[in-house]
Amino acid sequence: MANLVRCGLVALAAVSLQGCSDDSPSPRPPETTSVTLRNGVKMPMLAAGTWQYNDSVAEETVIAAVHAGFVHIDTAYDYHNQVGVGRGIQKSGKPRDSLFITSKVPGCGLQNTTAKTVEQCKTETDDKIALDLQQLNLSYLDMVLVHFPPCPGDDGSAESPSECSCYGPKNGCSHPQSCDMIKAQWSVLTDAYKKKQIRAIGVSNYCSACLECLTGSEVFPMINQVQLHVGMGSDPEGFRTFAEKHEIKLQAYSPFGSGGHGSEQILKGNLTTSIGKAHGKSAAQVALKWIVSHNVSVATKSSNPAHLKANADIFDFTLSDTEMDSLDKATFASEDTPSFLCTDSNPSASQVQLKSEMSVVV
Repeated sequence: MANLVRCGLVALAAVSLQGCSDDSPSPRPPETTSVTLRNGVKMPMLAAGTWQYNDSVAEETVIAAVHAGFVHIDTAYDYHNQVGVGRGIQKSGKPRDSLFITSKVPGCGLQNTTAKTVEQCKTETDDKIALDLQQLNLSYLDMVLVHFPPCPGDDGSAESPSECSCYGPKNGCSHPQSCDMIKAQWSVLTDAYKKKQIRAIGVSNYCSACLECLTGSEVFPMINQVQLHVGMGSDPEGFRTFAEKHEIKLQAYSPFGSGGHGSEQILKGNLTTSIGKAHGKSAAQVALKWIVSHNVSVATKSSNPAHLKANADIFDFTLSDTEMDSLDKATFASEDTPSFLCTDSNPSASQVQLKSEMSVVV
């Protein structure tokens, strides 16, 4: 009874978004094919990714993905293929307003975006948003993410995050100058959002310390795109619990463990294949279903039309509680982390008071 009273008082006072639950994710919600962001924008649950494709393959992949049933396309400035993605969008046969297009800008210090000074960081971030729109040949974007935490002091010459100074120590969120760069970049995305160049804004690979830097922001991140797949546990480093508490929607990349430790087990292991057989589905479909069953959206990737169609075909079956529990408890990829430029020992236990998260300009 005392706990109920305490929770009621906290809710009425709206002291913070921490809530009164314990530090564990909420129960499985009813399944939907889209998630509603804090500003009311509906984002399709599944996105077709375009990483590592050249312009021609990206163009063909976008067309194939749309024909397979995808309406959400995920790309980025540093994929170097947005011209091809834009052509695919134009040739898909779908009206622009029926598609959801996500792009990204590099974190300052990476990929032609310097982190030498705050002003340079802001200017070059603004330039990247303009380039995203230009390369995609679009008048607006549905979502733009800051792709990585910053690497303060780096000049932007690192083409890959693994080449930047913050990769080894994973201090993109904890460097003494990180907050200045994070705030600078976020102010640029906020301005573009308020100008209606972008319908929703978010981040990628951000740990709780990065998000803490944005406390008091006029608009708070609506999405955090991170690595998440079977074998990492259902709540690696507490990222899912933290996101739920602060009304940030998680989106998973590398759902099949690409680049990590879980790919072989996910696609060929007994756990996913046996569950798939019980439902007449593939191991890959089980891996995707596990993610969306936790109300986490996902960016998957394939240039194969048959695989794209199969990846989109995951909403006609339900994993049992026993199957979900078995997948939740799998630890074969426990070395993989949600971000490769920062780390959280337990962000769900953070005492950060993100009081202004609901202060969203719409």
